[in-house]
Amino acid sequence: MSFSDRPSVDTARAIGCVAASILIFGISFLFLLVAALGHCAPEPDGSGCENEGLWKFLMFPGSAIIGIIVIVFLARWAMKRTGED
Repeated sequence: MSFSDRPSVDTARAIGCVAASILIFGISFLFLLVAALGHCAPEPDGSGCENEGLWKFLMFPGSAIIGIIVIVFLARWAMKRTGED
């Protein structure tokens, strides 16, 4: 059986996977910038910033980790055979 007569990856799936990866990278980069910028403004009584570290962690490393997982599963889906033999 020869596989040279058809491409191994569907072009639309490959373009969609690359576009989604660029979008996820952009969102993660924006979250990096937001997490690196200033601190939250506390209320006059000193409350309001109790979870700032958690939010910053979820913004940058959290979004990057989730993005990598999504990209891996998206690439696996893009490389999957469609079953047309």
